[in-house]
Amino acid sequence: MKKRGPIIIIGGAILIAIAFVISYSVMERVGTSLGKNGFFPSPESMFDEVSEKEVISPGDAYTFSHTTSSSQVPLMWGLYIIDYKPYDQVAVNVTNIFGDKFGSYVDSEPIFIKSFTIPKVDTYSFSVQNIGNSSITAEMMFTENPENSKTLTDPNSSFNQNIVPLAAAGFMIIFGIIAVIIGIILGVMDWRKNRNQSRYI
Repeated sequence: MKKRGPIIIIGGAILIAIAFVISYSVMERVGTSLGKNGFFPSPESMFDEVSEKEVISPGDAYTFSHTTSSSQVPLMWGLYIIDYKPYDQVAVNVTNIFGDKFGSYVDSEPIFIKSFTIPKVDTYSFSVQNIGNSSITAEMMFTENPENSKTLTDPNSSFNQNIVPLAAAGFMIIFGIIAVIIGIILGVMDWRKNRNQSRYI
């Protein structure tokens, strides 16, 4: 009798078991550090530079600035409303010192992330106007060339220590379940084929 079905089932079960071991080890480690770095990476940890926190009253605007150190690479920027409340809303205008416009946005989410290609080394202004009904505490975050961000390159970051292993474990569980299902189907097919052949022996 062919054993390809059981072999595939065992392989899938091993993948699932490894995934659960990885998930358990991550959750156990994180359980002792929730008060430190936390499980999920904070918005600030996703960027290389973070501004000071600023309180913006309704109707007022505050201009954050960032001087780039390179050109012809993406500049990823984000606005983080730390004390976000429902119905908070901001308008963001991006310009440089010459008044060139790089985008105007209206957003009502606690975290707003955009990017544009830096044409040249320059100082860029991010005017944040509070068009909601209550004061907000906000900060701006910046990363030039996000592919080389410290979040992705630092092996000790929350992203690499927690999110990446769990994502890998999730894929292993999916592939493991698929392998078990395929193994069961092949096992049943081989069993039926073997039973039909045995009738003529």
